[in-house]
Amino acid sequence: MQTQPGSSRTGSLQTTLFTIFTVVTFLISCLFITLHSFDKASTLRRHAKKEVHLLARQVADTVRLALFAENVDALVSVAEKAGQVPGIARVVIRTVDGRVLARFESREPTHTGDLISETQDVLSLAVEPSPESALPVPGSGALIGTVQIERQTEDLKLSLYHDVLVSGLLTLCFWLAVSGLSLPVLRRLTRSYNALVKGVQSIEEGDYSSRIEVLSNDESGRVAQAFNGLAQTLEQRQTENQRLHRQLVSSIEMEVRAKEELSQTNELLEQEITERIHAEQAARTSEQALKALMDVMPVGVLTADQKGRVQYLNGFFAECFGYGLEEIGSIEEWFARVFPDPEYCRAMSLAQAESLARQHGDPLEARVTCKDGRVRQVIMSNQRHGDQTIFIVIDLTDRELIKEQSIKVQKLESLGVLAGGIAHNFNNALTGVLGFISLAANLVGSGHCAQEYLQFATKASQRAAGMAKQLLTFASGGAPVKKPVALGRLIEEAVSLTLNGSNVRPELKLPAELPQIRGDEGQLIQAFSNIVLNAMQAMPEGGTITVRAEVGSRSCKDPNHGNLATYLSISFTDQGHGIAEADLSKIFDPYFSTKQTNTGLGLASVHSIIYKHGGHLTVESTVGVGSTFTICLPVSGGAGEPVAEAAPATLFTAGPGGTVLILDDEEMVREFSRKTLGFLGYEVVVCAEGAEAVEAYRARFEAGQPFLAGILDLTIPGGMGGVEVARKILAIDPAARLIVSSGYSYDPVMARHKEYGFCAAVAKPYKAEELSYELRLLHG
Repeated sequence: MQTQPGSSRTGSLQTTLFTIFTVVTFLISCLFITLHSFDKASTLRRHAKKEVHLLARQVADTVRLALFAENVDALVSVAEKAGQVPGIARVVIRTVDGRVLARFESREPTHTGDLISETQDVLSLAVEPSPESALPVPGSGALIGTVQIERQTEDLKLSLYHDVLVSGLLTLCFWLAVSGLSLPVLRRLTRSYNALVKGVQSIEEGDYSSRIEVLSNDESGRVAQAFNGLAQTLEQRQTENQRLHRQLVSSIEMEVRAKEELSQTNELLEQEITERIHAEQAARTSEQALKALMDVMPVGVLTADQKGRVQYLNGFFAECFGYGLEEIGSIEEWFARVFPDPEYCRAMSLAQAESLARQHGDPLEARVTCKDGRVRQVIMSNQRHGDQTIFIVIDLTDRELIKEQSIKVQKLESLGVLAGGIAHNFNNALTGVLGFISLAANLVGSGHCAQEYLQFATKASQRAAGMAKQLLTFASGGAPVKKPVALGRLIEEAVSLTLNGSNVRPELKLPAELPQIRGDEGQLIQAFSNIVLNAMQAMPEGGTITVRAEVGSRSCKDPNHGNLATYLSISFTDQGHGIAEADLSKIFDPYFSTKQTNTGLGLASVHSIIYKHGGHLTVESTVGVGSTFTICLPVSGGAGEPVAEAAPATLFTAGPGGTVLILDDEEMVREFSRKTLGFLGYEVVVCAEGAEAVEAYRARFEAGQPFLAGILDLTIPGGMGGVEVARKILAIDPAARLIVSSGYSYDPVMARHKEYGFCAAVAKPYKAEELSYELRLLHG
């Protein structure tokens, strides 16, 4: 920032000169005082040292005889007299061997760090032989001792301080006087400079009429005269510039007014042009927006002129039906393509014409054939708009598929309600049948002729139990009891058992380590076996079934369960006769089968099992080539863990004895259990009601004769079930050993029986050997 000339600049110069002069004089004064002080201090110390030296010499001469004679009193008297001298701090008289004979200490405080000390030797008087007489020569004898005198310097310091203070005051007065006299002189010297600066400041501010006062004829005066001439010249030029500026402003104002009028005219013209452009753009934008909207609409849109020529069709129309604008010349040509049946095409053309005649006709539901041959269910409506006819086609195919899927699920749910009840009661009945057969087989002995027939009866009962188990997969309560399973072993076991003895060769393409899944081992084996069995039946003359497994297959995407993040795909490919396209949508329906001897539950149960495991099942088939069933299951992470094998069958032998409590609502089951356990050496108490079982256990426990074990049916119609009975018995006897039994083997209580207080679980129907094994296992 530029400094403004004026009094501030003048004052700065005057102040600077005054400051420099006063500082220099002050420094000179300080230097004088410092030199004077050093000289004074040196003089005082030198005189003090000389006085101490003379005093020490005098004392040494005085004490020579007394020291030689070691007269202590005389020596002390001399030391005290010497100590009376002002400033003396200490007087010490010593012998030649260093013994102190006399000492004087001043009573005033002594600063040992700042003392003047003088030590003087005391010599004996020497006697030199002469012709006349023997005369003593002072100071030329032997050393007989020393005299040490120490003097304080405090008085010297006080004297020096007083002298410096007086000198400083005098110097300060001198400095103040000189500074005061210099101020008027500086004012006189800077007056011309002040006037010059003031004039320059006025000129710089634009006041060219002001003049600088000329106070002298020296250099500053001549500069002032030059500036006055310059100010006069600038004043004349300023007057001329102001006149020219007024003329220029007047000319600019006239030009601005002319431009404003021209600008207003241009603005009106531009506004008119802009409005026309905006109107054209709005029309084009509206048209483009309408076409863009129609292109993204999830319905087909087609427009035609009065003669039926197609002018436009949107993207959904082309994507859904496969026909582009260049392939459809007219409405008649379009109808001929999407309605290949001539009778159906004539009927739809007539209905469309009637709808146009009524202006607002009802929508028409139709089945159109796409370019790729697929048939889609649509709703068609049309309307005239000026010279154009607009056709809107809504695709209902996905809705129909969802409707069919919903009907299929409802069928499965209805079947589940029926299957659950049938399977449960059927298993209860089979428990008695299979149990008495196994009991009879053990009673007649292994060589009896009835053994063969009993084995046939056992296999028939087990086959019936398998059918009941298959029915349970449809039950709403038949959720899989999931646990970590090794899927590779299940696949190998299912394929091996199903194809055993057949003319179909398996080809397994499984990775070395499949990921672990959580599932119901029994249900999954059943699902795999049913698919393999279906493939084997499709190849009566033999062939190969290929089983592949891979992780992360893109085919595992299902709208019912979403896109699985990590999943396992298992595909079963056969070389059979394939499945007709008309049957593909029905193969998972319960009781649907193209074979006279099948029940139609195989693939339906597979669909139900996979769905309840959180996965899905798809099928691809080509008639005459074969079919591929693909199962997609979510994985739980990690490699598959080996599953513990079932306990091996044990002999039907007597148990440890004791009393066993049986709770079951079926009389045949109670009777079978009573007979079997009685045959094994147990005492049996049977109950048909839960409350009765609780009271029976309480009575024996309070009598000190608790039951050895209790076998409780999980479900008691109209009464207390096994879970509640177990809870009450355990409240009576926490050490009670209870076994849960149910014909509903997929109930979660059966898989997690220990969480409900049970020690073991047996699924109905069971044989006498199984009951014997569980009891002996329970009691070691």
